[in-house]
Amino acid sequence: MTVEGKYANLVATVKQECKDADENEIIEEFRRYEEEFLIPPEDALRSVIRKFQAAAGIEITGSPSSRSSSPDIKKVDRFSELGSEDRNVTVEVAVVSYTPRMQKMKNGEERQIAFGWIEDNPWESGDKRERWDYKDWGGHSQNLAPGSVVRLEGVSVNEWNDKKSININRTSRISVLREGGQSNVQQSDEPISIEKASQSEGFVSIVARVLSTKKDVIVKRDGSGQLNVVRGRLADATGSIGMLSWSDFEYEPGTLLKIEGASIRRFRDTPEVNISDSSRVEVFHDNSFASLEDLAPTTRSKISGLRNGMRDVEITLQVESWYQRTFTAKDGSERVVRSGDVMDPTGRCRLTAWCDFDPKPGDFIHLTEARVQSWQGSPDLVIDEITQATSLESPAWDKIDPEDHWVDVGLTELVEGGTRRGVRTNGTIVLVTGDSGIIERCPVQLPDRNRKCRKRLRDGNCIDCGPQRGEEDLRIRMVLDDGVSNVSLLLSKDPAEKFLGMTQEEVAETISKEGQEAFLMSVREKSLGRGVSVNGLALIDDQGAMLLADSVQDDGLDASKAAEMVIKKWEVAM
Repeated sequence: MTVEGKYANLVATVKQECKDADENEIIEEFRRYEEEFLIPPEDALRSVIRKFQAAAGIEITGSPSSRSSSPDIKKVDRFSELGSEDRNVTVEVAVVSYTPRMQKMKNGEERQIAFGWIEDNPWESGDKRERWDYKDWGGHSQNLAPGSVVRLEGVSVNEWNDKKSININRTSRISVLREGGQSNVQQSDEPISIEKASQSEGFVSIVARVLSTKKDVIVKRDGSGQLNVVRGRLADATGSIGMLSWSDFEYEPGTLLKIEGASIRRFRDTPEVNISDSSRVEVFHDNSFASLEDLAPTTRSKISGLRNGMRDVEITLQVESWYQRTFTAKDGSERVVRSGDVMDPTGRCRLTAWCDFDPKPGDFIHLTEARVQSWQGSPDLVIDEITQATSLESPAWDKIDPEDHWVDVGLTELVEGGTRRGVRTNGTIVLVTGDSGIIERCPVQLPDRNRKCRKRLRDGNCIDCGPQRGEEDLRIRMVLDDGVSNVSLLLSKDPAEKFLGMTQEEVAETISKEGQEAFLMSVREKSLGRGVSVNGLALIDDQGAMLLADSVQDDGLDASKAAEMVIKKWEVAM
């Protein structure tokens, strides 16, 4: 969008009050307020109108939208309640990032402003929040630390290319409701690697080669229209990352680019480079930079690296199982969905096909342009078109035995990574929780699903289905520790029975005769300090880490032997 287009609505407002004012002079005045005085154009509107009224000898009345010297305060809880014309807004937000930048004005002077992200509804979980960009024009770095929750007063809404954001002005007030971390880390324009950018939040500069591009359309949430964007993928020697450009992007695959002022945003759990009108993109020359052919392997994924929200996934898999089912869609039509378990040397996951794709167990397949979406906490692969899947004639590796395919992962590595199925890890049991034993689950059959609710009842009540006569189940909850990290370990009925050496009925009888505390004491005597190897599913999210066990095996070392080994290793005198 041109400078003229940027100020078009504001110029029209000024012309309503000062019909003879020159448009170029009005634009220059707004530019001067924005670049020299760091005042957002919307907040300079009244002053600009007064200047041109005075120059024309017109009685100064103020703009139609600012007749009052003290506009009404608009207090909101959600960004969705705000319009592009709102001023003097009060809202509580969570600060996600704060990135200072030196901005060079047209007069050559450099001034510091800051960009970042904020989220509304700060006292709720992240999936109930909406994220907006903001710009700090007033040097409020001390009160805008990432991780903090603040109340913003006297801020305004800006809209650019159909995207709203918040302007925090010099006169805005910020009250810190919950402290965060350090905010005044200086932004460097030096490019960083894609590996480092993928772990970042906020604005970055990178040098990368274009791997692919395709034009796409995003439909506005309010249904008022659509936005043309370009999606693609960028890579360097450290990896690849998805790209979303909100402005023109005419670079062909293979082009080496330097991109300054791009922002890293996350779609679900997946980082993505966002390029806007304010980003600077230019062709870069470096004969030592990896070629397109050399970078091709960076686009190929493994199951261990899948994250919710990934797009354009290229991956090779071995099929473990495959089946199909028919269901009735919301529009009343009959649809068929095919799915199954797939593996590679790094783990296993599920694959869902919304097309006529029917591999056999044991087949090797190659997917392109697949997407990843989370189902019950696990990142699973999805394809929509038959052209995304190819059956391979030759095995990609020695055929994996599904019955014994567990990938060894250290507990700390597991906790610091993402959700993974089919892992084996080791640790020491350090806690058995007091709610281990017999629990009751909700028996209600869910509509349109071939399964029961199964949520745990508390005092005879299901959080979703209300009061119920529960069905008994066996569950053991523990904490597994490796000396550096720990994880909640959950044993459902089958692994719990094998671990305890008791059936569910025997556990229920023991608790009935001896009481819950006596049962817990016996489990703790057997378990605490015991080293174990666990096979199962690791669920990793913002709430922490949980290991759902398929099986638990003793590592053959009890607590007393472990203590003797430590004493001997460190030559402890007793």
